[in-house]
Amino acid sequence: MPLVKIDGKDLEVAAGTTIFEAAKQLGIEIPHYCYHPALKIVASCRMCLVKVEGFPKLVPSCSTTIGELPPERKVDGKYDMVVWTKDQEVKDAQESIMEFLLLNHPTDCPECDQAGECHLQDYSYQYGKGYSRFDFEKRVPRRKDLGPNVLLIATRCILCTRCVRFTREVTATNELIVRQRGYKAEIDTFPGLSLNNKLSMNVVDICPVGALVSKDFIHKPRNWRYEKTRTVCAGCSLGCNIQIEAMAEDNRIYRIKPLYNAEVNQWWMCDEGRLLYHQFEKLERLEYPRIRKNNELKRANWCEALQAVVEGLKQFSPDEIAVVGNGYATNEENYLLKKVFSEGFGVQKFVLNDKIRKEEDAVFPGFTIKGEKLPNEQGARDMLGRTTTFSDALRKAEKGAVKAIYYLGGDPNLTLSDKEISALQKVEFLVVQDIFSSPLTERAQVVLPGASVYEKDGTFTNFQGRVQRVRPAIMPPLAARPDYEILRDLGKLLNLEMPLRPKKAFDEIAGQVKGYAEMDYPLLGETGVLKGEGKKARKAQAEQETA
Repeated sequence: MPLVKIDGKDLEVAAGTTIFEAAKQLGIEIPHYCYHPALKIVASCRMCLVKVEGFPKLVPSCSTTIGELPPERKVDGKYDMVVWTKDQEVKDAQESIMEFLLLNHPTDCPECDQAGECHLQDYSYQYGKGYSRFDFEKRVPRRKDLGPNVLLIATRCILCTRCVRFTREVTATNELIVRQRGYKAEIDTFPGLSLNNKLSMNVVDICPVGALVSKDFIHKPRNWRYEKTRTVCAGCSLGCNIQIEAMAEDNRIYRIKPLYNAEVNQWWMCDEGRLLYHQFEKLERLEYPRIRKNNELKRANWCEALQAVVEGLKQFSPDEIAVVGNGYATNEENYLLKKVFSEGFGVQKFVLNDKIRKEEDAVFPGFTIKGEKLPNEQGARDMLGRTTTFSDALRKAEKGAVKAIYYLGGDPNLTLSDKEISALQKVEFLVVQDIFSSPLTERAQVVLPGASVYEKDGTFTNFQGRVQRVRPAIMPPLAARPDYEILRDLGKLLNLEMPLRPKKAFDEIAGQVKGYAEMDYPLLGETGVLKGEGKKARKAQAEQETA
């Protein structure tokens, strides 16, 4: 393997590794704009120039690879390449490049939505001159509405072309181009096209400056004011890793961004999943438990509501009770649902809600959006075992075979046909544990306000069988509670031994549910573990800790 020396540090790397990648392995930062690990290398920004001994001029580290030399050509008899990233010649080049990039750039950092997370802003302090010699009139290209979700503030653009390459290589939709040449060059849409693909907002994430702006995040509080939570997107069964940025003072989500997970979503996520939180904001959230008295739902406290559930369901035999789990509930919640009703009420058959939106998979060259819109359908099936459908339970209710239903919800897209709503009229005792008012809650005897996917703690299992951590970013409204706590306290009323927290429930799952053996929360880490590979992952973790 080639031996390289970078800023006095030795490193063996595989042949073909770029200088940029090798420096990263050594923890050496090389500034860059056009380079992105998911996109083809163009080496156009020149910000990553480095000095290589024996080379006649500085070279771009992102595109210069390291190879093994014959013994007689090695530097100092042992190195295949000697690189300097902080040499004075390199610093002078970086200062000149920064000065060039900032020629026409506006000094609008205080009002720029990228302020606080802008590479141009950071690099101007680290690598720039700190002043400008440009005394001429700046070029001011107009702002452009690129599509329904993205705005281009062209004065800030440095023409790194990341966005153009994204639409060519990842989505293959080719909406973006570089129009004109030289001094007049600027990003634009191809004539007749709009930036309207299902992954369009990813160009905002990869823009290193504030040129591409999300219309959903214009004039919002600065990024350092948010509490940032790593969790899993609930938009489909892919299970994209995301960062939710919320503010505790108003208990509100302001932005969702993708996080890197090589095995699931790479660097990307779809626009629908990114904006899904608005759908939850529009719901008429359930805020207090309610019990039906004199044919009217009245506010109650939690003790009264849970006691009413127990007393009401005990009137029916196990075969007359339909217990509905949900792919919007965590593994721990569905596990507790089965535990409570199998041990507390003797119910042996469970139902999985099938009243959900399904589409065809949206396949791009670099990404796939799953058509299955339940984020945890796989996990729900694992926890509940053999299940029937909610539609089947409603048909049985219409015939009088099902007389009581306990419904665990969480799906913001729930819709029922007139026939299904009519079937609910024949159910003698209906308990709805959900997040919003619906035809179900209007006909329920007891309503229990639960938590949305952004308010849950636990795990989801995606379509691949990868088990990943879900974490709460905001709190449920008013007296609403996480579904796990509701089911746990219901089990306690039945004198069952219930795990206090989701972590303890997951430990039980690891001991009882096939495919989850050897797993626990620390093992899942940030990127999750595939079902059936808990033992393998634990062994790899032990070897890494030993090393």
